[in-house]
Amino acid sequence: MKIPLAVLAVAAALPALAQTPAAAPPPAKAEVTAQTYSDLAAEVQKGVTAYNAQDLKYYEAILDTQVTYIADDGAVFSGKDRVAGLFKRLFDRPTPPRIEVTDVVTSGRGDTAWATFKWSLTAGDKSRPGVSTTLFHREGGQWKLLLVQNTVAGHAMPAAGAPHKP
Repeated sequence: MKIPLAVLAVAAALPALAQTPAAAPPPAKAEVTAQTYSDLAAEVQKGVTAYNAQDLKYYEAILDTQVTYIADDGAVFSGKDRVAGLFKRLFDRPTPPRIEVTDVVTSGRGDTAWATFKWSLTAGDKSRPGVSTTLFHREGGQWKLLLVQNTVAGHAMPAAGAPHKP
């Protein structure tokens, strides 16, 4: 009977692993309470207020250097400079868009939190609804925005149990 070499290597390493002392537990992180996550809803509202006031400085302060913004048309903007540049272009339009949000739900784990909400974006006489998920991490006592994923509402979805139509 042939024993694969990988199995022999693992078997040979087991005695050494058994003698290795257990790693110390990671240092405790600052506890983030449910109240902190509900405060994230206030941060979402700050973002709405800043968006409607075309306050680019707010976004420059809250965007993480590695932020990714996925627009409702699927366009992806990665990095703080590119995302801030997108907001600048939007805010510089002759009729800047305005956003309203509803149904904000927040949650998180440790120093990571997320918010989901419905939105309505209006520019001039055109308006479209959508949903968004935003991901934040806590850095230096402040939330930083890591990810924004937007989706236009109204995608046709079959009812549960309905047959799939290709």
